[in-house]
Amino acid sequence: MASNTINLTAGQKADRKLEMHFVNVGTGEAPAWEIMGRGVEEASMEFNHDADQKTDILGITDVDVSAAKPMLALDPNQIRGGQKLSEKLLDIERRNAISELSMFEVLNVHAYMGETSFTAELHKGCTIVPQSLGGSSYVGMPLNVYLSNDKDLGTATIADGVPTFTKG
Repeated sequence: MASNTINLTAGQKADRKLEMHFVNVGTGEAPAWEIMGRGVEEASMEFNHDADQKTDILGITDVDVSAAKPMLALDPNQIRGGQKLSEKLLDIERRNAISELSMFEVLNVHAYMGETSFTAELHKGCTIVPQSLGGSSYVGMPLNVYLSNDKDLGTATIADGVPTFTKG
């Protein structure tokens, strides 16, 4: 089972690079994980909960919170040689095969949580949407990554930059 223990010295801040986002550019049977975020200076997973506040006749306020609708924006995201995700997205856009944008697996790894392996979530049926294509000096393709909440909780180990996910 994944540990929720933050493995940092008391008061130590977690480096942003320890919150990793990978996309499967292979298949479900033979995953090939590619890290996302190269060249991106700032990115946050936004949970996008809706909150509805109601105050009753006694003056007590209750808040109803919706399920998360998590999203990660990667901007700028530049086209680079060897990026399989960019190749897939460009191919989808060229063929106008928009339904294929919702067929990705995304692995979030929290490399500051866990003991011998890291706490992770494998999201299935995620949607990755290119926002534009172009730029001035380099060709950029900013992305929005929408997680599905259809996820398996588990752990991940990382060897040579490649994660291995274990459910449970």
